[in-house]
Amino acid sequence: MKRSGRRRITALAVLLLAAGVVTAEDRAPRREGGAAPRPGPVAFRPLAGKVADIRIKLPFSEGTTCEVFQGHGGEFSHSRLNYYAWDFGLPHGSPVCAAAPGRVVRVKQDSDEGGLEPRHFNTGNVVILDHGRGLFTQYLHLQQGSACVIEGQLVSGGQMIARSGNTGYSSVPHLHFQVQDASGQSLPATFLDVSGDGIPRQGDLVTSANDGRGVSPYAGESVMPLAMFARNQVTITRTDLPAHLLLTDREYRVEGHLGRKAPRVAVFLMGPDGGKPILTRFIPTRRDGTFSATLRFDGLPTRVKGWSSDPAHSNLFAFAIAPVENDGSYWSSFSVPVTVR
Repeated sequence: MKRSGRRRITALAVLLLAAGVVTAEDRAPRREGGAAPRPGPVAFRPLAGKVADIRIKLPFSEGTTCEVFQGHGGEFSHSRLNYYAWDFGLPHGSPVCAAAPGRVVRVKQDSDEGGLEPRHFNTGNVVILDHGRGLFTQYLHLQQGSACVIEGQLVSGGQMIARSGNTGYSSVPHLHFQVQDASGQSLPATFLDVSGDGIPRQGDLVTSANDGRGVSPYAGESVMPLAMFARNQVTITRTDLPAHLLLTDREYRVEGHLGRKAPRVAVFLMGPDGGKPILTRFIPTRRDGTFSATLRFDGLPTRVKGWSSDPAHSNLFAFAIAPVENDGSYWSSFSVPVTVR
């Protein structure tokens, strides 16, 4: 239903780095390799694809009613990566619940900072769930220390995962929620418990019926999309590499081919903002441009200051695959967010 006298919201949520995209030219020298953060240049309004194939319910407790502060294409901050997001006006400390069953792949809950300064882009507490088939949900601006889930945990639809807050780039308590792909790009979605077309709009009052029933079942771990690095002329043909949560005690198989000549392929991890690689694995290419290798990331913890061994606090990284030039340099104009445990 609509609230009469819809109020104008002047300060709401923004997804990390969604408003300011950094390209390859903004970063450090090619000589040592590296990548720009996140998925590179993204259209202000992404092309509207089909609605994400996932049945979800509103991400807060059954029976709770709140106002939609901002919807798709919200004028304050919903563009580019978070164009298809929603901001729900939950009071500080309200239960946040899984929109559908999934596996926890990211937990950040150490921040108590919120505001509208550039530094707040990196201070939002967040939980991300993997629902399988390359679909994820993101729950942002959470209260410090409120997550009640850990990495790798399977959660049920309607299960409480954290509490709402006002951390990150935000001026009022609320929950930023979106369905997204492996790159972090938000996707069109609908809610089973929202009447009409299932799409909440700014100013609506919505009431959750999130009892966990009728939503999509967990479909297993999402793998890295085969075309994720096609812009680098790298096509993955076969892999068991996860799309988000990498484990240092596992081996992963990667096979693919290059669209141009290069002696090697670099698979590398950087800090969450991209830049200089922390760990790189090189794969030789064959004459026909194909490559294959078994990868491990077990050397990473010793290279990272402040590595967290606690699955309630994720280790955040950016990940990329790119050709290696003849002079030994490698570069990607974009990267994808991952966690490593």
